[in-house]
Amino acid sequence: MAGSPLSRGLSISIISIIFYFSAVIPFSSGDDIEFEDDAFASFFDEVIIPSSNRRQELDPRISVSKYNASDLRVCASSNKRILDADHRLIIIGGGPAGLSAAVYAARAEMNPLVISRDGGQLESSHIVDNYPGFENGVDTIEFIQKLTSQAERFGAKFLECDIKSVDIGCRPFRVECHHSGAVITSSAIVVATGATAKWLSVPGEAELLSRGVHTCATCDGFFYKGKHAAVIGGGDTAMEQALFLARMAKRVTVIHRRDEFRASKAMATRVLNHPNIDILWNTMVLQFQADPTNEQLESLLLAEEQTMESMDDENNVQLDVEVVESVFRVDGVFVAIGHVPNTQLFDDDPSLRRDDEGYIYTIPGSTVTSVTGVYAAGDVADHVYRQAITSAGTGAMAAMDAERWLCEHGC
Repeated sequence: MAGSPLSRGLSISIISIIFYFSAVIPFSSGDDIEFEDDAFASFFDEVIIPSSNRRQELDPRISVSKYNASDLRVCASSNKRILDADHRLIIIGGGPAGLSAAVYAARAEMNPLVISRDGGQLESSHIVDNYPGFENGVDTIEFIQKLTSQAERFGAKFLECDIKSVDIGCRPFRVECHHSGAVITSSAIVVATGATAKWLSVPGEAELLSRGVHTCATCDGFFYKGKHAAVIGGGDTAMEQALFLARMAKRVTVIHRRDEFRASKAMATRVLNHPNIDILWNTMVLQFQADPTNEQLESLLLAEEQTMESMDDENNVQLDVEVVESVFRVDGVFVAIGHVPNTQLFDDDPSLRRDDEGYIYTIPGSTVTSVTGVYAAGDVADHVYRQAITSAGTGAMAAMDAERWLCEHGC
């Protein structure tokens, strides 16, 4: 099914489509809006709706009556292989997606095993301020502990393990741990390994994480209301973060190492035309510098490439590039140079379909992957939202998708 129209259609993310049209259609006149409406409607008619209809072929509905009930009770040999495992469900990942999946799976009596090393990318933040139900915010470590305790209360088990390999090419699935060498089998797997932010890897960056250095404006931008914030990067993510910060920050500076953005024309134009956003072109960050009195970010050491004209001995104009260092004071910095999904465990398995960046494809509106019995939740399949709340939501979906599939095979 790898090259079929069905698989290609189902692998399309609706939100990616929205961002595509947002990028290619400028928002200005009424005619543009009408064109955008027509483009969206046509795309849904030609791709989304047919794909949704054909999705039913993967899960056909049948009529069950007293005349065929006995035939349906027959257990196929493949079902026995699926169920002949140490666990019904293994959840790989201990962030909001994995822990939410554990809560839902445990309450459904699936006795899930959660395998993880830590609480994921969320632990790089000090506080979660935008998760519903916590009006004063919640400490990230406390938040992870609360989710863990909740899952344990319903029967979920936890194993701290640095995973060496995951074999989804045979049934039951196999997970092997690095140090102990233990091999654990499972009927179904939820992949909730998240994504890792790309970093500049310059002095002071890691030391000032959550003390002025961040990766998510939606998560932490509110702390810079009325202050000066900087965004490092030149892609769509950097543009989105700059525009978000410009709503609340007194001033936003985009720092980019090149002389042109990689972002879409629509996003870049919005940033360039925003009165509250400044651009530093051809500029690299050499160091994040702390205020010695409170160990919070105080400034950046920048290196700017400046091009100067000069005359050679034959009076020809030549361009000389000079690197000028300077100290740039700022209250907060958001590193927005991209993320890498943590899917390296599946690099040798082409059966689990991933995009060019490594994000796992799922059928829109579900967590179903290209391997039956394997589900993807959270940032490992989401390159757009990347929020604790959306990860938790897809974690719950993954547990429900897995529970349904397991029951269909005799759980």
